[in-house]
Amino acid sequence: MTKLNFKEILNKVVFDFIPVINLKTNEIYGYKIAKNFSNTGFSSSEEVYSLASENGLFEFFTLKLQEKSYKLALEKGFSEKKLFYTLRVDYIDDPDFFFESVKNLISNFDIPLENLIYEIKGIHGWDSISDFLNYFDDDSPLLFKESKIDSSSLNVIENMDPRFIEVSSIESLKILKSKKNIKSNIIFKIKEEISKEELLSLGVDFIYKH
Repeated sequence: MTKLNFKEILNKVVFDFIPVINLKTNEIYGYKIAKNFSNTGFSSSEEVYSLASENGLFEFFTLKLQEKSYKLALEKGFSEKKLFYTLRVDYIDDPDFFFESVKNLISNFDIPLENLIYEIKGIHGWDSISDFLNYFDDDSPLLFKESKIDSSSLNVIENMDPRFIEVSSIESLKILKSKKNIKSNIIFKIKEEISKEELLSLGVDFIYKH
């Protein structure tokens, strides 16, 4: 990734703010910040992140992405709600620098720490996330996002005790709800029509469509 490409990506990336709805009240709880790189000439976000990491730019690059997204959130009047932002822990080499920079960034935008919810992705077992938990406290709510819930991800969830867990299948949802020691709020990504009543009966707290 050249400096020119880096600047072009930051200029061309598009942010979508996707409402997360409280299923019980039907009110907007917050917004997922989705990054769309389709205008940048790269085939996927994974390709962008990989190239940034290979060039030693990932921490700086993702902070610049956050800065742009928070500015847009303020302009749209969304910053009073929760802001969900994906954190790729598998690409961060210098967590001290990264998290100190995040604190400075949200302070500059006057965003309360408790309004920023990190969606943790890139976890490969407990060892890949345990060191990062030292940078979070009770005022830093976390979301564990997993497409498939299995014994490995359940182990991470039980140790991590996140405020939120996101799932996109009824099968994964039922597995989670069968574990009585897991108390996380459930966010369900809706892919097909399913009634509010059924979701509530299954223990879903929040929903969104994307």
